[in-house]
Amino acid sequence: MKTHLKIIVTLPLILLLIIGCSPSPASNCNTVGTDFQNLYSTTLASNVLFDNYTNMDLVTHEYTFDVNVNKTVCTVGYQGNANLFANIPYTIEISNNTTSTLVYTGNHVFNSAAIDYQTITPTALVAGDSYTVRRIASNYLGNIGNTIGSICRFNSGTVPYPVNSGALTIYSSNFYGTGGPVPNYGIPNIDLVFQ
Repeated sequence: MKTHLKIIVTLPLILLLIIGCSPSPASNCNTVGTDFQNLYSTTLASNVLFDNYTNMDLVTHEYTFDVNVNKTVCTVGYQGNANLFANIPYTIEISNNTTSTLVYTGNHVFNSAAIDYQTITPTALVAGDSYTVRRIASNYLGNIGNTIGSICRFNSGTVPYPVNSGALTIYSSNFYGTGGPVPNYGIPNIDLVFQ
């Protein structure tokens, strides 16, 4: 009887430990020191005329990139506009330009106080394929100022593309919608986090 009781009590505890110690899908999605963060800060520091500009006010901010090894995007980081923060989402899209397919689209509300990380459906990226990530502020409440986002602005007339860090290389950028396009003006601060 004591042996059966020990098994009945011990087995659920072991299962609970196994389940509790299993990594969650997002646990290997580290938002500190990402390839994008390193690329952004290195590019910003590479020329004294480049600045962290927080007034780019067009509906769509995007950059085109590739990865040099297969990667999976698990989280997207962005700092939202204070007037949109409460309940108005941005659309985040990732398109594979090589295959002409949309590989991810989702609506996310981002905090306006700092870069906010939102988990996305894990999205596989194939090494060498060209991709574009877009931040779209479709519902800007009729005020173009609500589309403002942060970018590493190139003030020198020199466009440093391509820029890279780790597995990530950015080749171009664009800003458009209710104005523009404004190609290669700077890097939109849209952090793609890889597993």
